[in-house]
Amino acid sequence: MTDDQQATEALKRCQLGNVEALGVLFELFGDKVYRLCLNVLGSQPDAEDATQEVFLRVFAKAGTFAGRSQVSTWIHRLTVNLCLNQLKSRKRKSATSLDALPQAAPTSMVDGSGRLQQQETVALVQDVLKRMPEEARTIFLLREVEDFSYREISEILDLPQGTVMSRLSRARDKFRQLASGSAIDLGVMNE
Repeated sequence: MTDDQQATEALKRCQLGNVEALGVLFELFGDKVYRLCLNVLGSQPDAEDATQEVFLRVFAKAGTFAGRSQVSTWIHRLTVNLCLNQLKSRKRKSATSLDALPQAAPTSMVDGSGRLQQQETVALVQDVLKRMPEEARTIFLLREVEDFSYREISEILDLPQGTVMSRLSRARDKFRQLASGSAIDLGVMNE
């Protein structure tokens, strides 16, 4: 049985109130949902809470799944919507800001200078992503980090595919613009 078939069957069982079926969906999509939450929300505790909330919503809304897309796309759409709503709530409360994107541990390298350079690069990327507008950051993360296809992003964000392509192009331009400025500021690149 393929993952898609397993997911569809598990979601049908969730619709009937089978909590164990939710475990199957978590096994299939939990890591990817968590990573997406972490990339959008920027902190491990927020990502953990959001991941739990996503799967609670999957169970509660299982009956609303219409079958027009794959189960994975539907779950990722729930994830993106939840994360974006949390970011909007943060802005309204002004209690918490998007101070840090996930801290990626550098892969082991032989010499210290390589590790330092990698840490600087990670810090640069995190800084650039923090400064991108929310919509641009989300579409950029879905394509460049999560590796969703244009069609999948179109379904997740409920946008026409052409709109996804044009917004992604603008997001990439914005990323390059901000990255260039950050690299100059850090002395990594000359003007």
